[in-house]
Amino acid sequence: MTNTNPTTVQQPIDYEALPLPFNHTPQLIQTLVKQLPDCWQQTASLALLPALSVACGNISYGADHKPLAFHVAVYGLAGSGKSQFTCRPAQYVQDYLARNDNSYRKNGTTAPRVIGFEISTVQLCKYLALSPNDTVMLYTDEISQAIGSERSSNSFMQLQPILRKGFDGITHTMDYKEKDSFRGTIKPRLSFLACGTPNSLFRYFNDKAIEEGTTRRVIFVEHPEYEPTIPDIAYSEEQAEFIHDQLDWLETQNGSVHNQQIEEAVLAWKTQKLALMGNDKVKRLMINTPTDIYRRAAYLAYILNRFERVEDSLIFGQWVAEYMLRATFNHTFQQQQAIANEGQKHFAVSTQAYCEDFNRTMLDALPQQFEWQDVITYRKLHNYSGAHKSRVILTRWKNRGKIKQIKSNTFIKL
Repeated sequence: MTNTNPTTVQQPIDYEALPLPFNHTPQLIQTLVKQLPDCWQQTASLALLPALSVACGNISYGADHKPLAFHVAVYGLAGSGKSQFTCRPAQYVQDYLARNDNSYRKNGTTAPRVIGFEISTVQLCKYLALSPNDTVMLYTDEISQAIGSERSSNSFMQLQPILRKGFDGITHTMDYKEKDSFRGTIKPRLSFLACGTPNSLFRYFNDKAIEEGTTRRVIFVEHPEYEPTIPDIAYSEEQAEFIHDQLDWLETQNGSVHNQQIEEAVLAWKTQKLALMGNDKVKRLMINTPTDIYRRAAYLAYILNRFERVEDSLIFGQWVAEYMLRATFNHTFQQQQAIANEGQKHFAVSTQAYCEDFNRTMLDALPQQFEWQDVITYRKLHNYSGAHKSRVILTRWKNRGKIKQIKSNTFIKL
């Protein structure tokens, strides 16, 4: 089913460098995307993550019981087939998961599982309060229409805290004055899938959203152009039955998932990436969320594989993390670097770099032979205190060969 002829496919760099590891991908995802050409198998698999997280919405991971939530934003040119192809498998899954949503809305006792992005923050909180243990998702096939200029980007700013906390699974409190508004505390479990042209999508996932952390949780998926005409996605009766059976089984799963092999592999991947980033503080911080996504995607694949095939689950999870890492650096690195540089001036003078400069100056100022009390006195004169810290500094100087202890509490400079 896959098309690998390079003359007929306009392949983006992420596809060329990081193709979907199809043979290691869970069978449910394979079945949903295999009708597509290779470049769209990649994007469709990523777009499926939010819907599949809803399918196993009671499952948590980690000691703090985080939800297996995913935030995915697909962008591509107008008319390029984002909704028709990249997002179509996800829409198919969403339609099945949302089969009872209308009755949920009428009864008002359970949250709908798939919610339109145009929902107000008040109504969203009311829904989330109904189903505190279930992951639900927001969806729009055109973000500018869902959020819209008539509501302005302010509505998206109001939504952002709930998105962030829904990703992390931490509490959110709202206290509106109006009588019919939401008042209370919720612990949201929230995924989303949003589509749009590059201009419309990044109008919302802008510098402000980067600084507040919303954008850093998003997997940005580039929908590539594909020139040949292909038929719309249609699943056979056998395929549809398999997909529905898998989703029905997922909906019965609950509790917390843990696998030591997955945890160790994720930690090793993070360690490797940090080593590649050297001492660049911004780059090192940018590893954190892709590491979390690796863990989530690996656990999701592990669940889809019926808690077997750990190695395959790790390959799939790492692929998702690598894709996110590339996309994150492409879309947000310069902005995050600028934010860090601007924010640095607000930090206290006790930063590591300043302390190292201060300690060098102090060593130069001390006499050739000095005592421990001389260090304490010098630090107090410069508004530093603490005998314990002075001991730490002396130990560091000794280990670096800068001083030598000649008797109790007495040192000479080397």
